Amino acid sequence: MNIDFLSDLSDELQAALKEYGLNVPSPEQLRQQDKRSDELKDKIENYDLHNLLHHFFTAYTRRISVRKWNVHISDKLSESSEIIEIVNKLSHGNDINILLSNRVRKLNQSKFADLLLSEWGIHHLHFDESRSNELLFIYFNESDAYLIDILQHEKADGSVVTWTNTDLIQAMHDNWPSVLKPYVFKTNSQSPVLTTKERRVLRNKAANTTIVVNDGTEYMPMGGGYSASKHPTRAIVQSDSLYLTVKQLQKTVEENYLAIKQALSSYTSSPNLELKLGTNLEPIVIEVVHKVQLNLQ
Repeated sequence: MNIDFLSDLSDELQAALKEYGLNVPSPEQLRQQDKRSDELKDKIENYDLHNLLHHFFTAYTRRISVRKWNVHISDKLSESSEIIEIVNKLSHGNDINILLSNRVRKLNQSKFADLLLSEWGIHHLHFDESRSNELLFIYFNESDAYLIDILQHEKADGSVVTWTNTDLIQAMHDNWPSVLKPYVFKTNSQSPVLTTKERRVLRNKAANTTIVVNDGTEYMPMGGGYSASKHPTRAIVQSDSLYLTVKQLQKTVEENYLAIKQALSSYTSSPNLELKLGTNLEPIVIEVVHKVQLNLQ
């Protein structure tokens, strides 16, 4: 028996990144992005795989699923003709990922993090592939796409503040309060209202914040927030979950190899087992020569 599902997982993640048109960083590139000491890094089991998982899920969650979306338009956009083409693409299930920021393809996803998405769960799209100064902000939830507003791209000199503009949350609260209901922290909140500058400083320091809208409702971060390394919290959770699941699969196969070999005896006496990722990134075990999927329940 010669199986290494963790190595297979690394291969699958790299193949998926290429399939999605995303760049694949080397282990050394990912190691250099980690500001922790080499001594601490060397103590982490399967350190390079953990780094790749974090990178993968950070980049992957920036993409927009290709499906037919139920499109909802806020009152701020009700008379906008600019959104017609994107609305048509979303409702017909066209791939619109080409309109995402070029930063989704960066090798350093912590340096070029989309903290707006990580904290508030809001995507932003350009209006054409060559990029545009105006951006369309959308919140995706299950099968629904909520088109919030069009804002100017943020300027480095602070003259235009976009990424920490809480008007986006206010617009969602005004138009679709039921969508935000799971994230209500307080009603009639007395918490101080942060300025965009204060919020910008805190976000640059990887500090997650709540948002108080006009009627005093205070919301937790709808995107789940981000870690000190500026990787999305959800990406860290997904990474850990997949890693532990694959480790357990390897253990299960090793402990039940004789029974598995017997079950596959009509196909082969020497099964060649590998781990693959399914269409929803679920780990599955395949006998690759005869293309037989194992049911390990």
